[in-house]
Amino acid sequence: MRGLQGPKVGPVKAYFKTFGCRVNQAEGEGLKERILSDGVTTLTNDFDSADLCVLNTCTVTVEGDEDALRLMRRISRRNPAARLVVTGCLATRSPAEVLKAAPAALVVGNADKENIPAMLGCRPVPDEAGFRAFGGKTRAFLKVQDGCDMSCTYCIIPSVRPEMTSKAADAVVAEARSLVERGYKELVLCGIRLGRYLDESGPARVDFVALLERLLALPGDFRVRLSSFEITDVTERFLDAAEAAGPKLCPSYHLPLQSGSEAVLKRMKRWYTAAFYARRTEALRRRFPDAGIFTDLMTGFPGETQEEHEESRRFVTDLGFSGLHVFRFSSRAGTPAARRTDKLPESIVLARAEEFRALDGRLRERFAAAHAGARRTVLVEPKGTGAEGLTEHFLRVSFSTNPGPGLVSAVVGRDALPLPLGGEGGVRGMPSPQPSPA
Repeated sequence: MRGLQGPKVGPVKAYFKTFGCRVNQAEGEGLKERILSDGVTTLTNDFDSADLCVLNTCTVTVEGDEDALRLMRRISRRNPAARLVVTGCLATRSPAEVLKAAPAALVVGNADKENIPAMLGCRPVPDEAGFRAFGGKTRAFLKVQDGCDMSCTYCIIPSVRPEMTSKAADAVVAEARSLVERGYKELVLCGIRLGRYLDESGPARVDFVALLERLLALPGDFRVRLSSFEITDVTERFLDAAEAAGPKLCPSYHLPLQSGSEAVLKRMKRWYTAAFYARRTEALRRRFPDAGIFTDLMTGFPGETQEEHEESRRFVTDLGFSGLHVFRFSSRAGTPAARRTDKLPESIVLARAEEFRALDGRLRERFAAAHAGARRTVLVEPKGTGAEGLTEHFLRVSFSTNPGPGLVSAVVGRDALPLPLGGEGGVRGMPSPQPSPA
């Protein structure tokens, strides 16, 4: 690797940190792979001893910005000799904020993220090389789509990822085949608007359902899981494909709601109603009665009345989600919601968030209990002398003894105790929290 300030003799130790959604995680893993494949760079989890630090940031919330900026300042203060590269959505939205926190940083927006290895002097790595950075893991993120062209009044993402792009279907299938051949047992399909995937580069138009069917047709012992998926993409055609897939498609869905109040959804400029959301969720449950259905829920949107908050809580309770990702309204400069003058006191926003988090805990416990006694397929990864993993329904389980990596059959005990074949050991399984929204 050639350094930003000239060549470095000997091995280079690199530290990587990615914040935010699964799309960002997928991009971060790809970036890590290309940098580590130069033959002289090794991975370190200690930024104090690193020669290179690469931060891949998120800017969905103020808290996300602050977490990344805090880490930049710590690296700059404690390891000023390290080459610091900052990319991702915060770097795209406000490079000035990044440079204020870390004046010596190389700031690279999303549009140039893929060029970072070349900027560092890494030798080119062909796309077919796959993701060595997933080494030791059994699940891989596979990014197929990027960008959002919607206009939700609170969301900054369309300004930092404005271009709707989709990877060529043949390239996606080839990458998936390579990952399966290398032993990965779960492929997580990622996109900012995953259901809006569309490849029109070839003779035949390939939309998301067509791409999914091609991936599910690949040979091998693996399964596919979807990242965040919009309720408007839960069409009958999608459900037909999901049903035909059988166990190869995980019956676990993250369907962002944001609010169960019709009036709040309208102010947010979401493109569905709560009634529509309920109908499509019911359609999904008719096909997959025991599916895991998770959602994003925002509290304290400007102007949210107590009555609207209670309407949202009733909707969420009645729909019976498997778990909630609860987050507070975060005012992002440049969005219509940030200009509203009816923002709520922080104490009210916090109280409502805590109320929904308590509900989330009860929903997750109920979901885990509903799977007690059922045989499930667990994607196992070693952890110490034991192991942990995910069921197809997104229950996270732990084993006191390691049944071996990969997909194994296990029985969920009466107290949500995941028991491997033969009944040995295990600890309580709980639905795993979903990643932050894109």
